[in-house]
Amino acid sequence: MRVIGLCGRSGSGKSSFCKIAEAMGFEVIDCDMVYRSIVSKRTPCLNELEAYFGSDVIVNDSLDRARLAAIVFTDPAKLDALNEITHKHILKEVEAMLGQLDSDTSVILDAPTLFESGAYKMCDVTVCVIAPDEDCLRRIMLRDGLDQEKATQRLSNQHTNDFFASRCDVTVYNDSTQEAFFEASRAVLDKLFLCEEGN
Repeated sequence: MRVIGLCGRSGSGKSSFCKIAEAMGFEVIDCDMVYRSIVSKRTPCLNELEAYFGSDVIVNDSLDRARLAAIVFTDPAKLDALNEITHKHILKEVEAMLGQLDSDTSVILDAPTLFESGAYKMCDVTVCVIAPDEDCLRRIMLRDGLDQEKATQRLSNQHTNDFFASRCDVTVYNDSTQEAFFEASRAVLDKLFLCEEGN
């Protein structure tokens, strides 16, 4: 099995990279989806969040993500606590998912907090997608229905492109045409797949 960790800023093009990977036969594990799945029902993660943040963040045995976000947004200590709780449960679930796959599977682990969570330790190689701020903003606004102020605020709360590029083994640039990005993505994925085949 070869696990490729994927990260980058919101709106950079990670979802498009994952779609290309899926079409090429890669398995994709989306850590955001894993997170949603373990806080939308009674799980050890949800119970731990309730114990720390109180029952007000739980509605119908599911996490009220907007209410919790409002709590941690202005309190770094509580944000750290949230990450400490959720990261370990996400990693545990990802480990279980990887354990269910065939040994010859090539996996894309789409993890926005790849390095902060320690998920990179599961990976054989790490890849980041890099795009200019203006392109990220435009995509965030279109995708999530945000105005420019809120989109800018979201992006400013994330790591810079340099953070990802300096830590990842491979950088894919999404700074020109869609066709160029698709070609660059396929080239990287081809190389990663060939590396797996050669092992």
